[in-house]
Amino acid sequence: MNFLTSYRQTQLVIWINQLLFFTFLIFSFSFWMIPVAILSLYIFGFMSESSLHRYFTHKSFNTTNFKVVILKIFAFLIGQGATISWVTVHRTHHAYEDTEKDPHSPYHLKWWQIYLAFLPKNYKNNLILDLIKSKHWNYFVFENKYYFHMWCLVWIVSYLINFYLFFFIISGVATWYIATCIINILSHRYVGYKNFPESVGLNSKIINTFTGVGHHNNHHKNPRSYTYSVNGELDLYGLGIKFLFAIP
Repeated sequence: MNFLTSYRQTQLVIWINQLLFFTFLIFSFSFWMIPVAILSLYIFGFMSESSLHRYFTHKSFNTTNFKVVILKIFAFLIGQGATISWVTVHRTHHAYEDTEKDPHSPYHLKWWQIYLAFLPKNYKNNLILDLIKSKHWNYFVFENKYYFHMWCLVWIVSYLINFYLFFFIISGVATWYIATCIINILSHRYVGYKNFPESVGLNSKIINTFTGVGHHNNHHKNPRSYTYSVNGELDLYGLGIKFLFAIP
């Protein structure tokens, strides 16, 4: 049996980036790490939302072929799994939102299971037919097969180039992963209000301030929208997508 399945590779990348981040904070703390971690959180948040989430998963905007290449790089550097895996899990989440088949619902999983990425492994292959038909499919397959190996290269090369670059990457991956766990746990059950009572998820200005994606009820109401703003709510990532990537 192959230990390095795509599922296990995702877990390893998540765990190692978390371990590196907190190890440096605890044992080699310097005050410059605080602004770098905050800045990297929002930068990686934008990278994730513009690529894995709103483009590759929800197809919420059109863009140019050159910018798709940039989005592929963003999607890889987020460190939450290969594009095929992430899109499959997230589309399953929307298909079965907050039911027992939802892969990361706080109603059916413990918070630590979500944080440690102990998620169900059975998904439908037909959820990624659009990726299969895309001209980037060969890359997606390669990324899915060698995700952990590619990340080993990122850790080594970024460290050799510059420690600050290395820390920026691992802090961005680690803090954004914590942010997504906050969304998956708190914004589905505990914190916020609803603009749309018939839809799952909650909106929270506080969570939006700390993560940039606090209007989760708006998102579940219309996941094909590139912005979470419905009634004038602030969505900096949506604005970034509008001005940097989206074309009519």
